[in-house]
Amino acid sequence: MSISLLKRFLKQPVTIVGIITALLFQVFFSLIWVTGYDHVSDRVNQMSIAIVNEDGTAAQPIIDGISSSLKFRLETDLTLQEAKDAMNRRDIRMIINIPQGFTKQLSNPEEQAELDYLINQSNPQMVSNAMQTVAAQITAALNKQTTVRGLQQALEAMQIPAAQADILKSGISSRIHANVKITNPATNFAQTMVPLMIVTASFTGSMLLAMNLNRASIVLSSQAGKWQRFAARFIIMGTVAFLASLISTTLINSLGIPFTTGYFATWMFEFLIILACMTVAQLSLVLFGDAGAWMNIGLLSIQMLSSGATIPREILSPFYVWIGQFFPARYAVDGMLDLVIGGQGIRHDVLALVYIAIACTLLSALVTVVRRAPKKIPVEAASPASS
Repeated sequence: MSISLLKRFLKQPVTIVGIITALLFQVFFSLIWVTGYDHVSDRVNQMSIAIVNEDGTAAQPIIDGISSSLKFRLETDLTLQEAKDAMNRRDIRMIINIPQGFTKQLSNPEEQAELDYLINQSNPQMVSNAMQTVAAQITAALNKQTTVRGLQQALEAMQIPAAQADILKSGISSRIHANVKITNPATNFAQTMVPLMIVTASFTGSMLLAMNLNRASIVLSSQAGKWQRFAARFIIMGTVAFLASLISTTLINSLGIPFTTGYFATWMFEFLIILACMTVAQLSLVLFGDAGAWMNIGLLSIQMLSSGATIPREILSPFYVWIGQFFPARYAVDGMLDLVIGGQGIRHDVLALVYIAIACTLLSALVTVVRRAPKKIPVEAASPASS
C-alpha cells in the first residue's frame, strides 16, 4: 500500500463523508446521552406511586409514615381501580394498597398483617426492579418500627391498654408481610427488550433508506419531475415498511415472543412504526439534502434516549422529556410494551404515530412545492448514421 493510494482515498468525497459520519456518531451520542442521563438519580422522585387506603382513618398514621419516608410523587386520593388504570398507562409505577382490616390484624398478636404492593412489569426493567426494592424497603422500615409512633395513635383509638399496646408494637417487626402482586408479568427478559430493538432497527433502517432514496432522486432529477420522484419515494417507503414489518413480526413471534392482541395487530402496529420513522428520516433529507443524514444521527440518539425503553422518561432531563413527544420512538415503545407484555391498549399510540407520519409527509410535500426542480433533459431518439 502506498501513500499515494491513501491520498487518492482521501480525495474521494464519499471517504470524507464517511469520516465525518463516524465522528458525528460519537459527537451526537456523547452530547445527547450524557446530558440526557445527567443527574438521573436525582430525579427518581419524579416517578409516581399511589397509596390506596381501604382501611379507613385507622390506617392514616401508617400512610403518613410511609409518605414521609418515600422520595417519590405520591397519589393518595385514587380508588384502587383508578390507580390500576393509571398504572396500566404507566402514569403510576407502583400501588401500595392498605387492605381493609390491616390495622385490626396489627392489633392481634396472633395474626400477620399483609401490605399489598402492585407492580406493573410492562415497563422498562429498571422500573420493575426499583419498585420491588422500594416495596422491600417500606416493609423493612415498618418492621423496624419506623412508623411505630404513628401506629400508637391507631392503637389508642382502639382503646387497647398501654401494656398490651407496648407488646403489640414490639412484635410489629416480624408481623408485616409484603404481598407483591405483579401485573402484566414478563415471563422472558427478551420481551422487555423488544421495544428498544424495534425502535433502533426501524429508525436506523429508515435513515439508510432515506439516504439512498435521496441519492437516487438526485440521479433521476433530469429524467423525472419532482412530484414523480416524490411519489416514487413514498411508494417505495410504504412497500418496504410493509415487508420489513412482516419479516420482523414473524421472526419475533417465531423466536417465542407472545403477542397479547394477536399477530395481525402487532404486524400492523409495527408497520405503522416503521412508516412513521421513514417519514421523519425522509423529511430530514428533503429539508437538508445529503446533510439530512447527519441530522438523522442526532434524531436516532434523541429517540433512543427519550423513548422510555431503558429508563422511565420522567427522570430524564426535562428537555428530552419534552422533545420526545414529537417523535415515533416514544409511542412505539409504549405500544410494543402493551402488545408484547400487556397494558392499557395502543389506541393513543396508533393515533400519535399516524399524526407524526401525516405531519412529516405534509411538510415534505410543502418543501417540494417551494423548491424549484431542475429542468428535465429530453431523451432524443438517436438518428441513423448517414452512409
